[in-house]
Amino acid sequence: MYSVTVSMDEHARATFYTLVPETGTGAHTVGRQVVAEDLGIPVEDVTAVQMDTDGGPTDAGAGSGSSVGGTHAALGAAQGVRQHLTFLAAEFYGWPEERIVFRRGRVFVEGDPDQGVPIQEVASRAVAASGAPISFAMTTEAKEPDVTCFSAQVAEVEVDPETGAIKVRKFVTAHDVGTIHNPMTHQGQIDGAIMQGVGYALMEQLASEEGHISTLSMGEVKTPTMQDMPELVTVLVESPGGNGPYGAKTIGEQPLPPVAPAIANAVYDAVGVRIQDLPITAEKVLAALQKR
Repeated sequence: MYSVTVSMDEHARATFYTLVPETGTGAHTVGRQVVAEDLGIPVEDVTAVQMDTDGGPTDAGAGSGSSVGGTHAALGAAQGVRQHLTFLAAEFYGWPEERIVFRRGRVFVEGDPDQGVPIQEVASRAVAASGAPISFAMTTEAKEPDVTCFSAQVAEVEVDPETGAIKVRKFVTAHDVGTIHNPMTHQGQIDGAIMQGVGYALMEQLASEEGHISTLSMGEVKTPTMQDMPELVTVLVESPGGNGPYGAKTIGEQPLPPVAPAIANAVYDAVGVRIQDLPITAEKVLAALQKR
């Protein structure tokens, strides 16, 4: 379940209230973009405010669902504000309600943008008439999506047969995508997931001794650095049917699961040994080569 409230003040500046925390994935940025797109205002005129637990019903929080359920709630709340302003604009100017358009900071009748008015004028009159900012709240359910996203990945590795050391030279990742709201954060999700996958595949492990976990802190876990990252090549294959706002599809987890299998298959192709437990360390590769 995702809950969002959108309000617009007399200056046509919108506020996007959400329970989803910004964990670095750009959820607030994309929410602001969706609100701005529907209201026809610059994204700079939309402010994101994270509510506390009193701000709405129980929320599903940050995760892959926030890119669909969370932004759908943002879109629904923005549509509620726009519909209220549309009703008032029809009364103020005598325009046909069903033909009123909000675009590029103006409100006008479809097909006649020159005869419209700045959205600030409509917002100012609406707030004066109601005595408060124009607000609308929307709650959406976090249902399992009926859209499957596909990914294919290819790793190119170099393996030293004398030591078993592995170096990932190149990694190609291809994704089935819908409408991309924010190309920079979209690519960041892909790159970050691949980096996680490289660590999972080659170095990160939770060691134990006699049934007790001996890896007690992140200081004892080897995680990848930029020196460990290969050349990354992304291929985006656009396809319709995304179940997010404007046909978007999720991208958060999709690039991660195939990374380790791709690297394991590449190691097998290079030296003919298959490592079936992670991480694929030099010691395991060397032992498998000697056993063969």
